[in-house]
Amino acid sequence: MRLLMNPMHAANRGLAGVCAFNANGEALFELAVTDKAQPGVVLAEGVWWLAYALGHRCRNALTSQRLTDRGEGSTFYDNTVEVRAD
Repeated sequence: MRLLMNPMHAANRGLAGVCAFNANGEALFELAVTDKAQPGVVLAEGVWWLAYALGHRCRNALTSQRLTDRGEGSTFYDNTVEVRAD
């Protein structure tokens, strides 16, 4: 799994592998530095099977189980996370 990060935020951190985490959980990613990510935002593209995920946790470990106010849909497309070196 790759986590996309803007060059401005990745500069001088020496990151290769990262852990994204929040109050819901954490997941390990390979870091890809790219302009595709806006400053202050990280992107995790695609869905991985747990068997292929680093540390056997995918980005779903970062999502809430709550439902949206409108239509009781899932909230898994937008999560606040912190990132640290793995």
